[in-house]
Amino acid sequence: MKLGARSQKLLAEGRVAHLATADQYARPHLVPIVFAWQDVYVFTPIDRKPKSVSDWRELRRVRNIEANGRVSVEVDEYSEDWTRLVWVRVDGLAEILTSGAPHDLGIQLLEAKYPQYARMPLGDAPIVRITIEHVSEWHG
Repeated sequence: MKLGARSQKLLAEGRVAHLATADQYARPHLVPIVFAWQDVYVFTPIDRKPKSVSDWRELRRVRNIEANGRVSVEVDEYSEDWTRLVWVRVDGLAEILTSGAPHDLGIQLLEAKYPQYARMPLGDAPIVRITIEHVSEWHG
């Protein structure tokens, strides 16, 4: 996996991304996420922000990952000056982590990146870990 400098910066410093999942019938689902990136992994939490369901296991993205772990995460930076546009998309295999060292690493990276988690700690929140298999990137 080779990333250009602008894509590395975007993955390291980007504040919001979009997670694309699909169910077993290839019906797409897209949600905005917070995320942390390290090496070949992207981590995103199932945190305590209000959800449309009472049990996190019922979230469409979670059900989609369980049925079809292939996902994409896209991070972009828009500018009215189109020579400054940049985006990076990582495609990979997602898994839901609820404990263990990789789960704890995801929690640590996310809490370090987002100061909001000081007021709303992730605790034992489930973490989606995406193992990056392919990268696409573009910049103006």
